[in-house]
Amino acid sequence: MSKQLSIYDFHLHTQFSPDSSTPLEVYAQLADQLSIHIGFLDHFELAFLDRQGYLNYDRLPCLLESFDNTKRQFPSISLGLEVDFYSDHSSFVAEFCDDFRNDFDYFIGTVHTVAGLAVTTKEELDILVARIGLPTILRRYFDEVEGAIRSGLFDGIAHIDGVMRFVPLYNVGQKLMTFWEERTLELGHLCHANKVPIEINLRGLTPPWGETHPSRPLVTQLVQAGAHFFIGSDSHSIKDFEEAIPQLKEQHAYLRDCNALELPISL
Repeated sequence: MSKQLSIYDFHLHTQFSPDSSTPLEVYAQLADQLSIHIGFLDHFELAFLDRQGYLNYDRLPCLLESFDNTKRQFPSISLGLEVDFYSDHSSFVAEFCDDFRNDFDYFIGTVHTVAGLAVTTKEELDILVARIGLPTILRRYFDEVEGAIRSGLFDGIAHIDGVMRFVPLYNVGQKLMTFWEERTLELGHLCHANKVPIEINLRGLTPPWGETHPSRPLVTQLVQAGAHFFIGSDSHSIKDFEEAIPQLKEQHAYLRDCNALELPISL
């Protein structure tokens, strides 16, 4: 498959994520019809190994077997994991990545939680806002993302500013929005310095955020500074994937025009 002509989506969730029920082969069949190379990226959150529906060490062999079976029929697929980073348990994360590096094509670093609660769900974010406030949440989130980038464990970083997804639902002043822009750009430059590609995550296009993560204006600034990106729809269903296809094409055209496309794996 030619790197210059292909469309890629490196962020698809399957039945092995707690928030999806879509089998791998369902995505693979549609992607094959459309000549799209897809990469599965189910959640692996070491803090939630005992939670219902989450991947754990016992379920990993089932994921690997399902992928192998699907790849026999649809070869243009890859297998990654969206691995949450925790600065206070970084050695645990590093040990996991080292132990399973040969079983997966790529690991993408991510942050979903602050103080043990998910910033990417409105219900848990509400609790956090009441407890510690948005400024503290954003500061802690971006500090964790920085740790993930500096760790050297990952082949890319997912939704670098994903904490902003529900922020428009709150009373947010310009000071906080300026902090988001400055910190996102700072971390984007850090990715560039460490040769870590940044995901353009399409899930943010849905309300209330209504923009990619990171947003196109920030992507443009980072591209001008030499940073490189890959694209993930962050689909949790086949409907999500179908609806993301026009944006996948548009974003690839943009990155190729800017010579800023970099895949998290070698194909």
